Amino acid sequence: MFEAEEFKIFGFEHLFTVGLIIGISILLPIVFKTSKESTKNKISIVIASIILINELTKPFYYPALYPERFVFISTLPLHLCNLASIFVAIFLIFKTRFFFSISFFWGISGVLMALTQPDFPFDFPHLHFILFNFSHGLLLFAICFASITLGNKPDFKSFQDTIFYSIPIVLVIYVVNLTINYFSTDTVANYMYLIEFPLGENLTRFMPDPPFHLFIFLPIAILLFFITYLPFYLKERFF
Repeated sequence: MFEAEEFKIFGFEHLFTVGLIIGISILLPIVFKTSKESTKNKISIVIASIILINELTKPFYYPALYPERFVFISTLPLHLCNLASIFVAIFLIFKTRFFFSISFFWGISGVLMALTQPDFPFDFPHLHFILFNFSHGLLLFAICFASITLGNKPDFKSFQDTIFYSIPIVLVIYVVNLTINYFSTDTVANYMYLIEFPLGENLTRFMPDPPFHLFIFLPIAILLFFITYLPFYLKERFF
């Protein structure tokens, strides 16, 4: 059995995995772009089903695999990438534009942060490394499929809507964290990392303690949303 070493940020395993995820997420949707509409719809349902099954079973299999670190109440699908995954799955099934817009900006920004600044403790082939990258890779692939294969693109309205709805959703999640932590003495709910900073090397090292880090985190999130939208804006404006 292979032994996993302590995770090394930007080590070979890390960079290879990030490159593999990005490559698959872009190339396969390009290949599927010429498929029949019926085939695209079937693939959409398959992707959405895998995402929903994965997100809804995480609160069960993570505590079962790592009882010393995870419990049910702290692994509900309420992190940014969890919600983005559920939203893009809903879009792939029902084709409601709102869910694409939110999942696009949340997903691209969230996956970028997660893949470059992960919080798992061990390197490949540790199962946590594989599960973490599978979930985030699946999210990125689903977004690229919705955008490249199905031809959906973000516009300025979707950019505005994402900012508008993100703030109240973050506040709701913060209240959820406080409520869970008030009644629970065994664990700390830390959805969207609003209560405690994530493990590992990341930007939070340069931020004030929670919840005051939101005054820095929110502008950074909006900047990431803008950077995500910028190529589409430039293409529409000049090309």
